[in-house]
Amino acid sequence: MYPASRILDRAVRFFPDREAVIDGDVRLTYRQLGDRVNRLANALLGLGLVRGDRVAILDRNSYRYAEAYYACAVAGLTFMPLNSRLAAPELEYIFNDSDARAVLLSEPFLDVYEGVRSKAPSLDFTIGMDLETPPRGFHDYEDMLAVASAAAKPADTALDEIIQIYYTSGTTGDPKGVCLTNANVFWCGVDCATTLDFRLGAVWLHSAPMFHLADAFAFWSVPMVGATQVCVHFQPDRVLELIEKERVTITSLPATLIALIANHSDTSKYDLSSLTQIMYGGSPTPLGVLQKAERMFPSHLFLHTYGITETSGIACCLHPQDHDLTVPEGGVHRAASCGPPSPLIDLRVVDADDNDVPVGEIGEVVFGGPKIMKEYWRKPDVTAESLRGGWYHTGDVGYLDATGHLYLVDRKKDMIISGAENVYSVEVENVISTHPAVLEVAVIGIPHDLWGEQVHAIVVPRDGAEPVNGDDILEFCRGRIAGYKIPKSLDFAAGPLPTTGPGKIAKRRLRDPYWQESERQI
Repeated sequence: MYPASRILDRAVRFFPDREAVIDGDVRLTYRQLGDRVNRLANALLGLGLVRGDRVAILDRNSYRYAEAYYACAVAGLTFMPLNSRLAAPELEYIFNDSDARAVLLSEPFLDVYEGVRSKAPSLDFTIGMDLETPPRGFHDYEDMLAVASAAAKPADTALDEIIQIYYTSGTTGDPKGVCLTNANVFWCGVDCATTLDFRLGAVWLHSAPMFHLADAFAFWSVPMVGATQVCVHFQPDRVLELIEKERVTITSLPATLIALIANHSDTSKYDLSSLTQIMYGGSPTPLGVLQKAERMFPSHLFLHTYGITETSGIACCLHPQDHDLTVPEGGVHRAASCGPPSPLIDLRVVDADDNDVPVGEIGEVVFGGPKIMKEYWRKPDVTAESLRGGWYHTGDVGYLDATGHLYLVDRKKDMIISGAENVYSVEVENVISTHPAVLEVAVIGIPHDLWGEQVHAIVVPRDGAEPVNGDDILEFCRGRIAGYKIPKSLDFAAGPLPTTGPGKIAKRRLRDPYWQESERQI
């Protein structure tokens, strides 16, 4: 095992002339990528950044995104990939919580960044990666690389040193920074390369967002075997074009993106025969979508993965041999499971006292092993509760069958997975509840054919308030939270919302009517 800073360096030594990254007309060999990464690492340190400083990025999928992942590891800086769909108040919170000192920024996110930069006093450096006219005080990415040294100076960081922080939505409304170490990243690369069929000659397509670890694990797996990465900003046509043009062998697609491709009308004109694997996950995938995808990708092998940022990516994987999509009479088909744990993950299902439950009995899913995160950034109490007994407690509820396959029957309390994005209802409720016409609000997930779930609000109006309609309340949310978190539908309730014994809103009772006729249940 060695630090993440040496993963790319090793690839440069063993695979110097193999193509490493492809992004449109940009094609970089491992030698060329290594040169640019070293220059970026030295340029960042040349600004005055020091070991452990947090460096954020706001960008679409690009070769520069890949360079930033590697360069921060080489420089001993802590890299923070930010969800590019976040609203200004959410970005402001993350910048200030992390005390980020630098931001790598591309043109589409300039406006939202300019709105929060002055509210984040720790931000000393802004690096424009593709800005036509960088504002005063900004540094230009390519200009920095042009004058920086290409000498390799991999940081001698400890294996337990934090090198990445991924901010995820928090159950209390505030995002949590998931801290991953050198060891986490190394074992993530090994585990994913083992679980998936990464090998010399493989071509990985970054079609899911690079700020999600569900895609970003490839940054560490691919160079271990000298494979190739192809970057794309997701559009069905463009994805299909690149699969054909670059002879892509493997990619990761959230269920919603599979649906978009599977329903695409012109798939027959593309040669997709190079594909050997499609990894999917992020949200439940309807049987009909998978059946369409099966017909469209006759040569592929589907893999369903279940994992979270806290497990450094993949925790369980349902392999192709378990993807018989015919549903047997009686019982639950194995295709409904998440599969067994990946090689470097330990898995248990426990009761309220953290004792193992028998096979087939429902309990909380907990994970252990070298891929489990170190901590939540500056949240020691939450960390201690989540990692009690040395096991990460997911809050997901499920059971194991006799062969070790995991079946989920419920999810983290109040979490909605819509279009592969995690939405915590508390975050949305905190915003809607501040509307002067709202007395009570509950946010739940309801079925959606494409997105798996859609965010839905149930509102009790305040007596005596100015009358409002649903559109008024939804408009109130804009600019306060990310667009994907804003409810897509809203109902008004005449009386108090139902509660449980402890006085909490009984969301299960609210959800049930919407899910009764759905082919899948939560």
